[in-house]
Amino acid sequence: MAYMALYRKWRPDNFANLVGQDHVSRTLANAIKSGRIGHAYLFTGPRGTGKTSTAKILAKALNCEQGPTVEPCNQCEACQRINSGNSMDVFEIDAASNRGIEAIRDLRENVKFAPVNGRYKVYIIDEVHMLTSEAFNALLKTLEEPPAHVVFIMATTEVYKVPATIQSRCQRYDFKRITVDDIFNRLKTVVEGMDIKADDDALRMIAVKADGGMRDALSILDQCIALSEQSLTIDRVQQLLGLVGKEWLDKLVGALQSKDAAAVLTMVDEIIRAGKDLQQVLGELGIHFRGLMIFKAAGLVDGVDYYSQTDESIKKQAAGFTQEQIVWIIRRVHEAANEVKWSPQPRIAVEAALLEICQRDNLMNASSTTDKVSSVQSVDDGRIAQLEAKLARMMGMLKSGGAVGNGVSGKDSVATIHSAAKVTTATAKPIQVAANITEDGVELWQRTLDNLRSTGKEQVMACLQNCTFMGLNDVQFVLGTPKGVIKGLLERIYRKNIEEAFNGVSGLSLSMVCQEVETVPEPTPRKGDIQEDVPPPTDDDFGISELQDDERERLDKAVDVFGDGFVHPEDLQ
Repeated sequence: MAYMALYRKWRPDNFANLVGQDHVSRTLANAIKSGRIGHAYLFTGPRGTGKTSTAKILAKALNCEQGPTVEPCNQCEACQRINSGNSMDVFEIDAASNRGIEAIRDLRENVKFAPVNGRYKVYIIDEVHMLTSEAFNALLKTLEEPPAHVVFIMATTEVYKVPATIQSRCQRYDFKRITVDDIFNRLKTVVEGMDIKADDDALRMIAVKADGGMRDALSILDQCIALSEQSLTIDRVQQLLGLVGKEWLDKLVGALQSKDAAAVLTMVDEIIRAGKDLQQVLGELGIHFRGLMIFKAAGLVDGVDYYSQTDESIKKQAAGFTQEQIVWIIRRVHEAANEVKWSPQPRIAVEAALLEICQRDNLMNASSTTDKVSSVQSVDDGRIAQLEAKLARMMGMLKSGGAVGNGVSGKDSVATIHSAAKVTTATAKPIQVAANITEDGVELWQRTLDNLRSTGKEQVMACLQNCTFMGLNDVQFVLGTPKGVIKGLLERIYRKNIEEAFNGVSGLSLSMVCQEVETVPEPTPRKGDIQEDVPPPTDDDFGISELQDDERERLDKAVDVFGDGFVHPEDLQ
């Protein structure tokens, strides 16, 4: 008789033997007991977790000669035919090979026929997500209203690829990864049933390597038995899986702990000469440091490491690192694993990562400083964004020519600063202005504003509306700004625009300096704009004396609501 692989030989044949999926087996068993058998099921979960096995158990439970029953006998002709894959009423369809619409059309034609021997015709569609969209559409109607004697069981590892219209017509069961302890216990049962001696550490290493899949665990065990014949040791398993071993890993962690770069490079050379997979080595290292992280945080030995760890050994290693360092190391190891995938020189990526771990103190401090700078930068960016939004609202005032002061208004008046103005700084010493403000300086600033306005620099103009020209010397010209973010905005964003405009009209090469002032003085009109004193306007000027009684009454109400600040008619021209 041909040899049968362990994962097929030890496939569970009833719900009681289904490992790690109690929530699924219990629900299906209760449904069979109560007669609430659905017409379509969708099993989803990682590979090797029992989806297809559960589908076959359900098919046997429905068609067993003693059923429908929760415990199929596995002795009757129907059960034996299903176990051997020869049943005329149970159809296993590989959706990856039969993914087209023609296969689904054939299925639709066959479902109308009654079962040959059993009670139900069961269609098990494996990897159903591989069907084409046309095939899914062809299946919809049959799946929604199948004949009473038909049950569909669909299995997939990528349920998100199954259309929602298909999922809504099925009872969905999510299979979870099987725990290390459950896999270990099952492997122990298998080796005892085969009368093979196996170390517990070896079986646990296989259980960890299986990553939650029972089929993977049984396949690895099958290989290990073939290698070591009737005795299974951890060294044999380690050799077969390509693991570096606990001794080497502890030595590497010790070298990283003592920051011995030479020892680290020597150990990397050893594993490369031994033909080890560098990505596998980094995976082991990451799992090992995960154990240190959990022990450091909660004082627990997690049990997912490839190698058994005593409290003393893991405590000694954890003492050499802070929790922040361990987390940083895990992240760096994962980054290196990704780099190894695409690097033309994987060795360099591994060596660079391990050397960085040796220099972790300096690198972590630099990273912390960068994070702080980024945090401050984000705060400044937020304040600037708020200011830019405010400036955008002010653009309408500029376009309408409303009075906004300091030469940015429709009147284009330029402000001068009084000698009594108090100047303060937030981050620097007061700036000494070498030259007093002069008529020539005022004229240069006015021409600068005209230049900015004519070139469409509206945001710059809106920002300058609350600033005043304070003076210039041989190397710089000084602007007074209100307290807040205006100063930073001018210096960081608009400096180039303002300096180019000023130097362009003056023919000089000066740099701009911004100085925060407590209060921005009221703008003073330049020479030539000063007019003779004009008496205050009277009612006759506004035509108020000509108002009727009812009009005056409405005007009084408006004054009560909006105030009595009137605009002279000349200002409206």
